[in-house]
Amino acid sequence: MLYRGFTQDQLEQEYSPSSMIGGDLTPYLDSYVALSAQARTRMDVRENLAYGDSPAQVLDFFPSSDANAPLHVFIHGGYWQALSQRESAPMAPVLHENGQAFATLNYTLAPEARLGQMVEECRDALLWLASQAELLGFDPSNITLSGHSAGAHLVAMVMATSSSALAQAGLRVRNVILISGVYDLEPISLTSVNDPLQLTKVEIHDLSPCLNLPAPGPRYRVTVAERDTPEFVRQSRDYAELLRKAGHSVSFDLQQGKHHFDIIMPSGSFLSSRGE
Repeated sequence: MLYRGFTQDQLEQEYSPSSMIGGDLTPYLDSYVALSAQARTRMDVRENLAYGDSPAQVLDFFPSSDANAPLHVFIHGGYWQALSQRESAPMAPVLHENGQAFATLNYTLAPEARLGQMVEECRDALLWLASQAELLGFDPSNITLSGHSAGAHLVAMVMATSSSALAQAGLRVRNVILISGVYDLEPISLTSVNDPLQLTKVEIHDLSPCLNLPAPGPRYRVTVAERDTPEFVRQSRDYAELLRKAGHSVSFDLQQGKHHFDIIMPSGSFLSSRGE
């Protein structure tokens, strides 16, 4: 028994989201690529904007047609070891129709980067966006920050560690949307997901959102797919409750009929939260 009474095989299955869709996530990854490519073809986009010195430290920005528009920033998943901003823009057209600018962030993946470095890179990307708000044409006081899976973990940790730095830079995060995320790293450290991460005990403690809550301020929405694994659903529900007890404005919901990989498709209702 490794964690919460699970055997090793059970724990591996609980933290393998593809186990809920028969094991093959290729069609969904292909959809991310195709929809992102369509968005880039049809929309104005400024690609590979450097927020740091590393080739991985880039973001793509889709401006709004509205002056001084709200900005939605998305951090992709991939278990901290896959994907990039290139295939992480399926939602750009819907957000544009809603009058929002959109930015999708890239960051250095494991094993090239430790988890803490990824959190710092996402923070640095947001600080860079704050410094470029006038040039890019968005309202830095009206930000929605969202993340999916590992990206939700990174969003939660950026808010836990850097909310004051973001505010000092003039960036006001009004809405935080956490989608099918990981908020407790202990079980991750006990599965094969940890092979490229090699989490230490200090990292498990210091980088688990459930142990490092942010200061109250933004509205939080913690959402998870109905067809996520029971552990993903539990982690989301538990984290939402921790936020509530800490005095946050927070909602929790299950995306009915969705699973871990289609929850971020443009048809998903996770996009319903908007800055005001």
